[in-house]
Amino acid sequence: MHANPFHRVRRSSAKTPGRLVLIVALAVAPGLLAAAADSVIINGQRTFAIGPQTTYSLDGTAIPAEEAARIGAGYSAQVVAGNVAPDVSSGDAAQVDLRTLVRGPVTATDPLSVLRQPLVITAETVLVDIPGGDLANLEVGDLLDVSGFLDSNGAVAATRVALGSDPGADWKLFGQVSGLDGALFSIGAQAIDSTGVTPSGCVPALQDGQYVELESLPDAGYVNGSVLGQLTRLECEDPDFDDPPQGTIAASLEGIISALPDPLPTPASFGMLGVEVVTTAQTEYRAGTIEDLDVGVRVEVEGVFDAISATLTAHEVRFVQGQVRFEAPVDPADVAPGDSILIMGSSAAFSAQTRDEDGIVSGLPTPTQVELRGLIDRDGQIFATRVRERGQPDLTDTRLRGPVAEINAPQLTLLGVAVDTSTAQFRDHAGNVISSTEFFARVFPGTLVSAEDAVYDPIGATLVAGVVELEENTVPSAPRGASGPVGQGIARGTVTLIGADAIFAHGFE
Repeated sequence: MHANPFHRVRRSSAKTPGRLVLIVALAVAPGLLAAAADSVIINGQRTFAIGPQTTYSLDGTAIPAEEAARIGAGYSAQVVAGNVAPDVSSGDAAQVDLRTLVRGPVTATDPLSVLRQPLVITAETVLVDIPGGDLANLEVGDLLDVSGFLDSNGAVAATRVALGSDPGADWKLFGQVSGLDGALFSIGAQAIDSTGVTPSGCVPALQDGQYVELESLPDAGYVNGSVLGQLTRLECEDPDFDDPPQGTIAASLEGIISALPDPLPTPASFGMLGVEVVTTAQTEYRAGTIEDLDVGVRVEVEGVFDAISATLTAHEVRFVQGQVRFEAPVDPADVAPGDSILIMGSSAAFSAQTRDEDGIVSGLPTPTQVELRGLIDRDGQIFATRVRERGQPDLTDTRLRGPVAEINAPQLTLLGVAVDTSTAQFRDHAGNVISSTEFFARVFPGTLVSAEDAVYDPIGATLVAGVVELEENTVPSAPRGASGPVGQGIARGTVTLIGADAIFAHGFE
């Protein structure tokens, strides 16, 4: 059986991080519920107080606080706040705006798409009213509301998927304009006819590359491949911060890296759709390192935002989901074209976010050395974000990176592979050489570790590592300050809690 990105595959070797998150969440649940009446929490760590000054909206339409609390968990949301701490960990919420990326009929089930927009679903995705709680029960034509984050290819990393309850509700689509020809254009694979509606907010006019939000009347005759017409609204909007406060403010932004310079400059910089992120020598990386920066990787960046230049100077870059990496021989039989790949005993699902410059997703003609980058969700499912061909198969030049499942010095278990470190050089997250004693004092179940310059035995599922490196800093850091004015701030991320609406397991550590 091959991995399916819309079914949750559980691997015993990679379940520890999820279990730890669940255990910790249950331990702190009473505190979260105590704060529920007066807080909105973003990404499990940014708590904004709710008061009489707080307003709520869904896709630009005002909603009452009770509705926001009922539906909020899992939504991509923007919070504008006052009295914001320099690290954007707290403040007083003035506006809480929930955003739907697509609302409309399912146009394919394998892989899942809505209005021809491909969805990437992980264990972190909040499912609401899905029959049996299983996306496999959906049928073409079912109505879905989807929130999440866009990548540069138009795929949606879904954070919330809900079965539509009102067949008369307008359909909605948010995305990038392409192929503009008069009133016709496309968003991803969905053709649009905007006849009869005047675009708003588009400077100087509607054009390719702009991001738009549109709404249309529901179309009973719509099928996969139909042109979407009968638009009731068409508005250009920023894909990251919508109408942010002017000036330089404290900010946090969750999203997907859309552009990365080659070669990567020092300090690093990268694009997140409409925002340019710049780092400094003081920027800290959480749940990963600078080497994990890549197009298609989802991150949360915390720092100072300049609305005029649309530049976010990063104090911290946090990787939303654990980053895994493999390099090893792969046989043609280990690739299920368009579906998954088996590498070093782990199955990784292909998705709409998989980058493939070498045609590996379509299959391999001969045994090949393959490098795979991916993410792992809390259920242990691996999703390939990039695959590359690395020449002839070589078991003596392999690498593996993933969360630690078991520790029995000098042995570690990563993704089901027993890693022998007895002859390895040890490094910390900054690449500094450290002793074996110091390394094992700083590694815990769930810590991301890489084993490189390694010899792999596929029969015994063992790896003899030449270099072993911590891929995250497990030593608590001193509290950080932030430059720039303190007061007003903005945060975009995934809602963990509004009022009494809480989810207790999230990809953030």
